[in-house]
Amino acid sequence: MKKILTVLLITILTVGAALAVTTSSKTIKFDNQIFTLKFSDYSNATKSYINEYYKGNENGDKWTDLIGIYHIKNYSKPFNYAKDLAAGASKQSPLDAQVMYNEKENTAIVNFILIGDTGKSKYLEQNIFKIEKIKNKSGVMAIQFAHKYPLNSKEDAEKFKEQLPGKQAKWLMEIDKLSIPNIVERNIKSW
Repeated sequence: MKKILTVLLITILTVGAALAVTTSSKTIKFDNQIFTLKFSDYSNATKSYINEYYKGNENGDKWTDLIGIYHIKNYSKPFNYAKDLAAGASKQSPLDAQVMYNEKENTAIVNFILIGDTGKSKYLEQNIFKIEKIKNKSGVMAIQFAHKYPLNSKEDAEKFKEQLPGKQAKWLMEIDKLSIPNIVERNIKSW
């Protein structure tokens, strides 16, 4: 009987270790795509780690979509962080930032577009943040979805105007339903 229990215990520990290895390669499913954690670093600005997830072969140097996870310790109310995030975005872009607040659930969503220029190409960057207060933790947690639209021709601009309303509405609904995962607190750069 002891041998059977020992074998069972070893099997459970081995399977548990295998599961831990597979879950340590953190992924997030968003917009029917899998995003993999490829960057994690300590931020002096937020006094915590930031995590960035990218799809496929994309990374911090070249991406079209990203998911960011942030723990902002110097804010205790999601709405206050959302307002400040929107105000910062408004300084960088002539387009208005939208802030939505769900008082019952104490969550906020910020939606804004930034204009970018790499010198070789121009783009618009759609950003949607969901911010919530996490029980038993200081500060607030935020999850970000960002998508880059190339904007190098009149055709790109027309495509953007045509696609944005439907995609934006879909992404807003999806991020609202998404649970914010725990921050991975270790340095990662996989590119």
